[in-house]
Amino acid sequence: MNCKKASFAKTAFVLVFALVFAYTVQAQNRYVDSLIHWVDTHPTIDSLHILSLHRISYRLSEKDVKRSFAYYEKVSRYSDSLHFTYGRALAQINLGILLSNSANFESSNNAYFTAIELADSCGAPRLKAVAYDDIGENFKALKDYSKCMQYVDKAIPINSKLKAWRGVAVNYELLHECTFEEAAYDNAKKYLLLGLPFANKTNDSYILSQYYNGFGKLYAIEGKTDSALFYFNKATLQARLDNDIRHEYDVYMAKAQYLKSMSLDNKVQLLDSALEIAKRTSYLEGISNASQLLSSIFDQKNEKDSSLFYYRIYRTTSDSLFSEKNQRNVIIKESEWMIKRKELENNDLKQLANLQREEIRIKNRLLVTTIISFLMLILIIYFANYSRQFKKKREEAAFKQKVAETQMRALKAQMNPHFVFNSFNNIENFLLTNGRQSASYYFSKLAAFVNMILDFSNRELIPVSKDKAAIELYIELQLLRYNNKFSFKTNFEKNLLSADCLVPPLLVQPYIENAIVHGLVPSDQKDLELTLKARLENGYVIYTIKDNGIGRQKAAILQNQSPTTKPNDALSLPEERINILNQQNRANGEVHVTDLYDEYGKPSGTKVEVRVKSV
Repeated sequence: MNCKKASFAKTAFVLVFALVFAYTVQAQNRYVDSLIHWVDTHPTIDSLHILSLHRISYRLSEKDVKRSFAYYEKVSRYSDSLHFTYGRALAQINLGILLSNSANFESSNNAYFTAIELADSCGAPRLKAVAYDDIGENFKALKDYSKCMQYVDKAIPINSKLKAWRGVAVNYELLHECTFEEAAYDNAKKYLLLGLPFANKTNDSYILSQYYNGFGKLYAIEGKTDSALFYFNKATLQARLDNDIRHEYDVYMAKAQYLKSMSLDNKVQLLDSALEIAKRTSYLEGISNASQLLSSIFDQKNEKDSSLFYYRIYRTTSDSLFSEKNQRNVIIKESEWMIKRKELENNDLKQLANLQREEIRIKNRLLVTTIISFLMLILIIYFANYSRQFKKKREEAAFKQKVAETQMRALKAQMNPHFVFNSFNNIENFLLTNGRQSASYYFSKLAAFVNMILDFSNRELIPVSKDKAAIELYIELQLLRYNNKFSFKTNFEKNLLSADCLVPPLLVQPYIENAIVHGLVPSDQKDLELTLKARLENGYVIYTIKDNGIGRQKAAILQNQSPTTKPNDALSLPEERINILNQQNRANGEVHVTDLYDEYGKPSGTKVEVRVKSV
């Protein structure tokens, strides 16, 4: 009586899901169609648009590869154009899935590793966990179950911390698959039971289908056919609820492979359905596995032509799979099960076996050649890297030398012989005219300035406050030299002086000297003024030097008329020092000179703006 009730319950369960199947499949298709309609009617390319394109690509990845790839390309292109790092990570995950479907595991893993780097850079640990799990899937396909489990173990703590229960359920199911393939059935069941609460939390048909299929395989291995069928049917219905034909494929394959009591004809029907799904979704590994089982079953039925037909399909897809695996240094393995399990009863199949052995020998030779070539490539890369490092060190040494030479030239510019000579002449004039107090004052100023220069000579950078003090001292010396012919003002922002901002010492001194000597001193007008302002803006110190002198055009004429007057070569030094800072700090400092004019269009001075990165 109890057995009858259980049987009735199972039948009722199947009938209930069958009634809602048509509606739910259409609902899933409508979901994709609604997403496509949304992106078509919202042409503005923003993050929401990109996320919608990603969802379409992901939903289509196991159903319509060509359309899925087209949407992936949009996600990638738009994310790059908007510098949307999160979207770029999603695009790489989509690409990895599509490449994995075609068994291009090398390129697929490269896409996943890129996704991990992008996820790290934009703080998206969930995407990182997804990529780890997908890499594990690739290693599982390559039958490297140890590596698969290593990557899944990296994903589980991330998903658990984020309370991403769907991710945790997926992770435990993949651990189940690895241990199941290794025939560690107790561990396989343990992982299913650990993950089942999380799968139930998600109530996701996609996940539940995998878990029910896993329980079905375990019960089939134990010989409990009724229980196995019950879970296989539940897995199929869940897959159909999500319109997930790839998981339908998994169930068909599991039934045919593990239900020992099933007739060979029923297995052929299941495998035909599985093969059709694999072909429709361009699932290369699925085509290979289904064809391999069909060939084996037809051989058991003694239908040699059909066995050979499916074996050839298997061999074609298997070769493609292995050629991709070679890129990951995976040793080529031929289908020896065909030789071990089959009793070759006719000459055609025996000849085929001989051809297989010859193919293995040829591929082994090719493998040896590949290994040798790989070792040679490593040597080439090593020497190329050594040469590049040597070149880099040489360039660094040259750059350091350039920095040192520029600093020395800057020191010479600040203490040029002409300035020193004039300074001592001024002291002498003060002494001759009985201006001992003035001479002493001037000498103390000059000594303080020289002391500052010597102090700065062994420093690449100094605080802005010290730079301001040195510049003001220099201007005071020039005022004494030219009998206070002009006035000057300095205006440094308080936050700039209080902040811990470092700049090259006396960077703007050549421009100030040029403004005084060639702009203000030659002028006959009154109220001559020099102003120096400094402000902090977006990490850059911006100096503004402004004078109301004769302007650059008239100064150039005067220089040409006086052969003893040479242009100030030191003006090129600040730009060289800024360029060095730009290279060191990846900055974009610059110098901008503007000629000033009065209301009548006559030259009325010069303005120099120096923009330098604060360190």
